[in-house]
Amino acid sequence: MVGLTKQFNGVLKCLRKGEDYKSLPPRGPPEDLPSLSDEELEALDRTLEGRDSDFKNYAYDKINVGIEDGEPNPKDVRLPSEDELDKVNICSIDGSNQKLNYSSFYFIIARSALVIFRYSKEKNKPYHSTHLRDGSCLLLVDGNVFEEGIGLYTKQIPVVEEDEKKQYPILNLIEQNTKDPFQVTYDPSKSNKNPAAHALGWGVKLQQALELSSLNDVPEDGNFTVCIRDGPLFSTSVSKRDTVDGLRKTIPWSNKKKVLVSCSKRVSESTFLVQALLQNITLRNYWFPNQEVTDDTLKRVPTDKILLPRILKPGQRTPLMLGIPRARTEVVKEEEKLSPLICYYFSRNKPHTFIRMEIPKFMWDENKEDIEKAIKIVAWQHELGVKAPLVQLFADNQCQLQNEIKVIERQTNLALNERELDFPEDYEK
Repeated sequence: MVGLTKQFNGVLKCLRKGEDYKSLPPRGPPEDLPSLSDEELEALDRTLEGRDSDFKNYAYDKINVGIEDGEPNPKDVRLPSEDELDKVNICSIDGSNQKLNYSSFYFIIARSALVIFRYSKEKNKPYHSTHLRDGSCLLLVDGNVFEEGIGLYTKQIPVVEEDEKKQYPILNLIEQNTKDPFQVTYDPSKSNKNPAAHALGWGVKLQQALELSSLNDVPEDGNFTVCIRDGPLFSTSVSKRDTVDGLRKTIPWSNKKKVLVSCSKRVSESTFLVQALLQNITLRNYWFPNQEVTDDTLKRVPTDKILLPRILKPGQRTPLMLGIPRARTEVVKEEEKLSPLICYYFSRNKPHTFIRMEIPKFMWDENKEDIEKAIKIVAWQHELGVKAPLVQLFADNQCQLQNEIKVIERQTNLALNERELDFPEDYEK
């Protein structure tokens, strides 16, 4: 695959000369290219599960707390023994994106990194490895900047009509290892008029699709494997089609000793437990007996982080609970096996931190012992990493793009100078 810093080389050849550009009548962005919907733009401002901040609408359908047997007591998490870690692969998938703002167009790049730690009593190499997947986008704001031949150096995204909505799934295109950036457009008719927000939306969409694509790189060597994916199980910005197609790849994993655990370290954005308590008075009275916790009390609690120290002790997790985000109910209607089971873990050591784990329900249904083992391993990695599972911190480091965006910026500035093109800069915080 062409290196990320070279993917815009063909596009830069198509920049108009400054004299020609200024002689053309004003023109807005092209209308025949993919653009983000209002719903996708609004997703950028959502919290972890896209909650309605005034609680008029729950972010989840009815939450089921009866997944594990017995009362909804906190569960002690025993860390794995040396024998339990022998011949185990611990992986993490994380991603990032960057954009270049030239007012009339944006260059967008994204990367997903899969980091693999291999644990063994014997000296079995390699001890660790990294697999990267990259992608890029050109977002047009001014239709006059590039010449007509730009289509030779960009990839088109076909529209898909699904659920009476236009969708632009990109997962299959990414997996074809295209060397060219996707060509997309800014739509000024949308409620968010800021082109930078549209560029950010495409960056997140591309990043999350790359993260789903990285599931193909998870090793399959017969050893027990835990894959820790950053964020919620259902990504917030990819299409329903890409979400279903991406996660369906994990359905055969149960027969191959592989477990997927989506892990969110930004618990301050979550209100899953708040909503569970609002919906379930029995659970409320069980966790907070004789404390007169009312609906009004809970509606004023801004985050689960306030509740968790009152429910869990260090080294404990909440019981697994089924919670389907309303924004993703269509995913579960098509593939019910992917319904997320959610729990929180409270670290043993100071400074104490929380992580939120989500696991596809079919994996729990098919092999509960493997899921318990996977949760122990994720908790152990979290104790090592303090802020997040250790392998997740390594993946976060590997997916960064600061150096690549600087190289592309220099290449672009050189091409603009050669063509005597100059665009006013936008103020960005």
